[in-house]
Amino acid sequence: MKNSKFAFLFLVVIGCYTAQAQINFPSQQKTDDGKSLYEMEFSPRLKLNGYLNLGGNDMNSQSLNLNSADPYNKIDQKNAGFNMYQTQLAWKTTYNGFSKGPLVTYVEAQWWGAPGAGGNLQLRVAYVDYNHWHIGQDWTFFGNGVPSWYNTLDWEGPNSGTWARHLQVKYYNDFGVDKSWKFEGGVESSSEYLKIAGGVTPGQFSVDPIVAFTKKLHDQTGYLRLAFMGRTLRYEKDTNDNAMTMGWGVNVNYKTMLNEKSYFMAQAVAGSGIGGSYTLSGALFGNGGAGNMYDAIYDQNGNFKTVPIYGGSAGVEYYFEEKKRLHSNLVVGYTTMTYNASPVSLVNSKVINDNSTSDFVNNNTNSNTRIALPSASINAMYDITKNFLIGLEYDAGAKQIINTNTQTSTVNKIAVGMMVGF
Repeated sequence: MKNSKFAFLFLVVIGCYTAQAQINFPSQQKTDDGKSLYEMEFSPRLKLNGYLNLGGNDMNSQSLNLNSADPYNKIDQKNAGFNMYQTQLAWKTTYNGFSKGPLVTYVEAQWWGAPGAGGNLQLRVAYVDYNHWHIGQDWTFFGNGVPSWYNTLDWEGPNSGTWARHLQVKYYNDFGVDKSWKFEGGVESSSEYLKIAGGVTPGQFSVDPIVAFTKKLHDQTGYLRLAFMGRTLRYEKDTNDNAMTMGWGVNVNYKTMLNEKSYFMAQAVAGSGIGGSYTLSGALFGNGGAGNMYDAIYDQNGNFKTVPIYGGSAGVEYYFEEKKRLHSNLVVGYTTMTYNASPVSLVNSKVINDNSTSDFVNNNTNSNTRIALPSASINAMYDITKNFLIGLEYDAGAKQIINTNTQTSTVNKIAVGMMVGF
């Protein structure tokens, strides 16, 4: 019996295991200044992802997917599992033969799929970067990409993040006397994630202009970043006529060192018509119906309305002793969106999944419904060596549907992780 318990704990511990190896292939040819003409780097990343859902979460979800919770049809089942669907392969090539700087190409893929599906090879990131131009598919620069990620085992959280991946063309450059300012400007296409409830979306055309400014702080250990975006939403105005409207968004990122043992990070987003693509980690969550966040809706009168959305998250990481091996993270997040339509209209358009006794429709009368998603994560991590980390994390949150009455469904999840790099 003791052996079986030990074996089970061992499997849970390795449930979120990441192995990373970087293999470099510098060329023998040299540039005039002595650099390798080509530099190639292959990085296989093995990740065994483990989770224990304690209730409220979609059983197919490997992360704290708050929007999959349903206050009117609560999920009480518990499940645990681990898989390798986030195993990644990355290939980076740098050509140093141009006078205006290096030409960088980068491709990253992963196996992804629901439990039992076996995983499917999926393109994550693929871009070309040269002379201040960045072209390809990458993390949206409406957010701040990898630098804005919190150090949690739930790698897709918190739910108010802006970490979707889109096709993009952007120009970037540093400016200012000390080059501590950075400008980014360009467009992204998020048409494949465009979600409208209660109507038809012909063509699903979307081009999103974005402008961002970043100021480096504290000798480049911190930053303050502000980004603005627009979003085109094409929709069916009537039977024979199409129309287009604009969504908008503002995103702020901040990071600062509190002292030599801790730092603070925060992110905030506000906008309308951007919910399905720029929050809840983009399209990684939800598989239809009430599991998705919508950009716009048709109300009970057939009017087209974008959905206002506001969200934010903040986190602190603290190192407990001089060698900085034992450290802990506390991350909190909150997202809210408002659907300006009657309860009956929201049920008919499948924004809300009412139960068999129609509790949502019968007990709510306001012409607008607010959905709130509060969340929190806390963990403890220990660096056994520089490249060997183990950790334990608890993730919790809720989905609230707020009208005349408030209905709440909670979500709880535990993760035990071990990450290794060599």
